[in-house]
Amino acid sequence: MLKQPLTEEDLATYKRLRDTYRGPLMKFGSIKGMLDGVVDAGTAAMYEPYVGGSGTGIPFWEQDDLNKTVALYDKEGFQVLLHAIGDKAVTMALDAFEYAGKTNKTQGRRHKVEHIEVPRLSDLPRFKQLGVIASTQPMFANPDETALQNFAVLLGPGRAAIADSFKLFDDAGAVQVFGSDWPVMDFSPIRGLSVAVTRMTPQGTPAGGWYPQGRVSVEAALRHYTRDAAYGSFDEQIRGTLTTGKLADFVVLSGDILTMPPAEIVKTKVLLTVMGGNDTYRDKAF
Repeated sequence: MLKQPLTEEDLATYKRLRDTYRGPLMKFGSIKGMLDGVVDAGTAAMYEPYVGGSGTGIPFWEQDDLNKTVALYDKEGFQVLLHAIGDKAVTMALDAFEYAGKTNKTQGRRHKVEHIEVPRLSDLPRFKQLGVIASTQPMFANPDETALQNFAVLLGPGRAAIADSFKLFDDAGAVQVFGSDWPVMDFSPIRGLSVAVTRMTPQGTPAGGWYPQGRVSVEAALRHYTRDAAYGSFDEQIRGTLTTGKLADFVVLSGDILTMPPAEIVKTKVLLTVMGGNDTYRDKAF
């Protein structure tokens, strides 16, 4: 966990873990920090107040402290992951990564901003410019009762319209990595992929999707879960695509999600999972 001050003992421990766990099943090399809370509790750090006058959230760091701390880890070769949900926190994260790169004259660390639920549109091009990865979670856009009656209400229509809008990152040319945020959210990639493509619940609501301009194609969603995810963990040489010489990691599904109606994707079942060429799950009917 990102912390200040970083002691020599801390650093020695982190380096030892990095040298010990190098994959492919377990690896260490990333440090995560928390910059703010969540929208639903009104604690995600925003530039403008939440609807109802409940404040602008709670930044957990001062910018100067964050800059110096990120730069310390960056200098030592660690990939830094910063939880930033509100637009102010996202800007703080990008500013810290920019500071670290300029201060240390480093590049290629593949630092990540985690969640990025409500970014400022003006910050989107900075992801590509800085080489920072947009780490997003499709299930955050699941338009259930909580999202529609609390999350969206607190943001107001202007900010809700761009919240968890995955297409924005693709259009900005950012490397976008899909994940689950398990155990907080559903782990299933099928569920997540369905939400990314339809922005609807499994019941098909709301009709047409919740702010459908944020949807991505099935091909893009698959890429974010596979090739881009492998890049995000420095594993693109061994996984992420079905390529000769890479690990045989793949699944067999009950239907072709590339050709079926998007609303049907959520009904797709996993029949077989193979990891490193070995079966790890097989449906009884398969």
